[in-house]
Amino acid sequence: MNSIKISHTAAYIAVKFYGLTKDPKLKPLFSEDILNFYEQMVRFLPRHLSWYHDSLDAPFWRKFFIFSEELLLPGDLMHIISRKYYMNRMLQKALNEGYEQLVVLGAGFDHQAAITSKQGIPSFELDMEVMIDQKNRFYDQNGYTNENLHLQSVNLTRQSLSESLLSFPEFDKKRRTIFLAEGFFDYLSLTPGERVLTDIKALNPNNRLISTFFSLDELNIFHRFVFTSGVSLVGESLKFKLIKEEFVDFLEEIGFSVSEEITKADIKREFLKPNKIKLPVLNGFYLFSFD
Repeated sequence: MNSIKISHTAAYIAVKFYGLTKDPKLKPLFSEDILNFYEQMVRFLPRHLSWYHDSLDAPFWRKFFIFSEELLLPGDLMHIISRKYYMNRMLQKALNEGYEQLVVLGAGFDHQAAITSKQGIPSFELDMEVMIDQKNRFYDQNGYTNENLHLQSVNLTRQSLSESLLSFPEFDKKRRTIFLAEGFFDYLSLTPGERVLTDIKALNPNNRLISTFFSLDELNIFHRFVFTSGVSLVGESLKFKLIKEEFVDFLEEIGFSVSEEITKADIKREFLKPNKIKLPVLNGFYLFSFD
């Protein structure tokens, strides 16, 4: 794949997750399907990123990679691995509760729709055109295309979520649907964010939203600068500038209620400590399930 205008934040999340799951403590926490997906994805990325595929196989380069990342922004790597872990867990919980359909908002290079669709669950990915084009190529080349996997390019800052989904003949708004928003709302301003959330509720009041959230006020000044500058350096920007309490209030005003909240303390207790992982988790990182 030639160097094109992809989301580099999405690409680096895939690269970091791939590298971290080479660690023998972390690898067993994820299924072979997920591990294989990211190995194939990192190999597929543009040349200036795909070189990580082979270099991260070497313990020396993995240690150097972890050291350099943790030096500037301690906790960033564990935020990435833990968000994949908890998003998987929350998704499987919803499927076990009888939810029948999956929509991934701003799907990036994520695995969720590809893996879930192979379980017979209708799964829909929405993202910008360039990302959907690359994802389609990746799926075709690596055997993920199937009758339950559907992709569409959409700019949700200007286009309607409900209209985009209802344009799929396979999408059934009567089905209870899981909406995954991993890092999605960080890049939307409040007005389009409110439209998306209102559409999720309007399509079916029994839908569930599973979302990550960053409360940047919980980072110290230097770490906040590093975090926001890193996003800016790849041509992207954080726009959903609410603190955690404001985010929850914002969703409750639209009609959502919190059914599960994962905090830094939960991640340390449930994820890091049992697996004897000594790296920190980034302050201000949360995962929510909203009904």
